[in-house]
Amino acid sequence: MKIGVVTSYLNATGGVETFNRDFKKIFEDRGHKVKIYGIESLGGNFPKIGLEKQVGDYFNIENKKEKFDVVLCNGEFGYSVDHPKAINLFHGNYYGYALAVKDLVEPEVTNERLKRAELQKVSAEGKTVVTVSNSSKEQLEDFGVDVEKVINNSVNTNIFYPQNLGIKNFAISVARGRYYEKGLDVLKRLGDKGLNIKLFSDLNIKSPNIENKGFIKNEDLGKEYNRSKLLLFPSRFEGGGLASLEAMACGCPVITTSTGYGVDIKKQINNFVAENFDEFFVKSFLVGNEREKYSKLALDYFNEFHNPDKFKKEWIDLIEGI
Repeated sequence: MKIGVVTSYLNATGGVETFNRDFKKIFEDRGHKVKIYGIESLGGNFPKIGLEKQVGDYFNIENKKEKFDVVLCNGEFGYSVDHPKAINLFHGNYYGYALAVKDLVEPEVTNERLKRAELQKVSAEGKTVVTVSNSSKEQLEDFGVDVEKVINNSVNTNIFYPQNLGIKNFAISVARGRYYEKGLDVLKRLGDKGLNIKLFSDLNIKSPNIENKGFIKNEDLGKEYNRSKLLLFPSRFEGGGLASLEAMACGCPVITTSTGYGVDIKKQINNFVAENFDEFFVKSFLVGNEREKYSKLALDYFNEFHNPDKFKKEWIDLIEGI
């Protein structure tokens, strides 16, 4: 079986790229051929606008030679993909993103995100639409996109797993992107109120109790989850939120928001989700002070709802059965 993947950047580091890597390995291990196309596939000389259409058009040309059996499109990069067996996967969605932070950013930013939401709606037309969380499914359907299936993400448990390294007196936070969107303003307030925090991010926060570490290798990050009291994840919008899954796979409790996987986590472990700053502050101490108890709850939750074997099976069933 020949499987195509149409995505944004091939060489970026983030949740989408992590998914592409894991997806490719699953199917290559089963003897299928997987080829990924992205912006870099266009070469160095291409207009910087309309990239979604350009990458899709490039795939269509390649497909005439390769004759892919199925193609997986990430988000709006399915915009111009023409294939009878096309899956459009939404890790997040610009409609939900725009509304979640519209009061914290300039109107021009919100308008641009809503334009990209329209691209995503067109991209989904005529394709099997899949998303990574129930939260994202609800947002897409509110916007008029029918979602056929939700497949919860998982993480590599060869990297993220419980290790007996001893718990230190700090929390960690992992964030890539924008200050308000990722809730780094909330993190700063928590640091200013006395919480010891290690921040792994491309952004720095000035606070006497926050140690800015930058990004590190996943193997080292797994060790940090194991040493920390908890993960603070105050993002205001997530399609899912891989950092929360990485932490729970290590048996590290989390405090997150009711977005992405936080919506489902709250139904099972209410103390892992905070609706405002005061809750974040109180629950950070509550959970951190009972780390052993909440560590077990976190790991059990991950194994039940984000088990890598379940993730693998659902994707195999979908791709090989389409």
